[in-house]
Amino acid sequence: MNKSDLNRLSKIEDRIVQIIEDDLKIEYVPIEWDVIPYQKMLEIMAYRIPTNISSWKFGRDYEKQRTIYENLDNNIPYEVIIFSNPARAYLMNTNPFAVQVLVMAHCFGHSAIFKMNKWFSNNRYDIMDLMFNASVRFNEYEKLYGIDKVERTIDAGHSIQWHSSPFETETEEERKKRVFEQKKKIARIEYSKYGDLVKSNKPIGDDEYNRRLWEKIKTTSPVEPIEDILRYIIDNPKILDDWQIDILETLRSEGQYYWPMIKTKTINEGFATFVHQFVMEKLFNEGLLTNDEHGQYNYSNSLVKAKRYVSLNPYHIGCGIFENIRDRWDKGRHGFEYEQCKNKKQKEEWDTKDGKGLDKIREVIRSYTDWFFMQDFLTSELVHELDLYIYQVVDQGNYYDYIVTDHTAEEVRQIIINSYAHSGIPKIEILNGNYNDNGSLYMIHRFAGAPLDKGYAVETMRHICHLWGRPVILETKQDNKDIIFKVEKDDKIGFNVTHSVANPLDQNYFII
Repeated sequence: MNKSDLNRLSKIEDRIVQIIEDDLKIEYVPIEWDVIPYQKMLEIMAYRIPTNISSWKFGRDYEKQRTIYENLDNNIPYEVIIFSNPARAYLMNTNPFAVQVLVMAHCFGHSAIFKMNKWFSNNRYDIMDLMFNASVRFNEYEKLYGIDKVERTIDAGHSIQWHSSPFETETEEERKKRVFEQKKKIARIEYSKYGDLVKSNKPIGDDEYNRRLWEKIKTTSPVEPIEDILRYIIDNPKILDDWQIDILETLRSEGQYYWPMIKTKTINEGFATFVHQFVMEKLFNEGLLTNDEHGQYNYSNSLVKAKRYVSLNPYHIGCGIFENIRDRWDKGRHGFEYEQCKNKKQKEEWDTKDGKGLDKIREVIRSYTDWFFMQDFLTSELVHELDLYIYQVVDQGNYYDYIVTDHTAEEVRQIIINSYAHSGIPKIEILNGNYNDNGSLYMIHRFAGAPLDKGYAVETMRHICHLWGRPVILETKQDNKDIIFKVEKDDKIGFNVTHSVANPLDQNYFII
């Protein structure tokens, strides 16, 4: 981009801000812009954060991004935005002018989610400083303890980085006190349920019961099932040195930074696409962009919203749902009266001219995660309208065919909704940090319809075992059977993996 393009882009940005504030009436985090070459853009995409720590995985991802960019002729206009205050957005200098404007408007949509969505309210704005300072410390650790040891710890931390939450703020001590208070109230009424606390069948006084209850709670870890695996390992280190704990703490903070983005991926990209389409239409109508630029925009926008056969495109489905929300709430096509109407022609012509579409959209982006978004707004009608089907990939030798299966719209809807359960991250809970009194870590996979990938699960358990220093056990389901995987260190082979068909875990942990 030359100086003239930059000046023009700056003026258009002023108009974009007016549209955002006056027409869409949305709040946003201020944005600072950098225009960079594609090599730098690919690097930022691979590292996720420009100041991130060193890891072989980022180099791998860079080569993957570079190969795609340099060998495919339908390169999507790249953009990266970092949630900070101000937000930091990067524009690729090879993008056509219309695409730069599209990306700029798109970033304002992301910035609005950062500002307005409640799930981002506890997120940290200093992520770039956090990771830069961490990279300096980790480089020192490599000099002191060796690259292999540091990389091994980082790899293990990355494997469970998403198994943390910014809303897990309760310490283990606080959790034990809370459970104790809950149990005290129950005990006074139904002491007989806790017969393991007494040696006789005779009732005991509240004071004695509570004393014994507290002694049991103090020695139980965790006192209730816990999902924040990384936090638990950090708080209960068996073999970790201080520098390793520092690495895990940093990776947990980074994972928490990404947590709201994972939970709102479709909302985030869908709304950003909705915003850039809204803005671009106004800019073209006002003559701020040329007819040639309109053509370039249409082409690039079609790439952004292109249908995918093997996965859901969050830009396509998210924007489609927001457009549908605007149309329905503008026309009053919701609520009891509309739903109870059985006249097909009347429903097709239904228009109360409420004009509440943008109000409803603002309400949605303030509070929803993807799962609730899909549950509430993906209708069977939208499944047809957005051309959402389940495809079977058929190898034809020289090419692949994508064959539509015979799933109904409602079945497809439910499959899509289910795919958003736990944001695609398996729900794993720690039940016992001292299983069989030998320090083993017992975890359970809360089955939600999709089995674990065995290879991935075992590799992750190996990473956890490396950090825990004791056997790691995982209970899950496979073919409707309870399966238990066990990973433990072995001097000869590194790790020994066993699995068995088993009954559910016995009551060797404190039940809530």
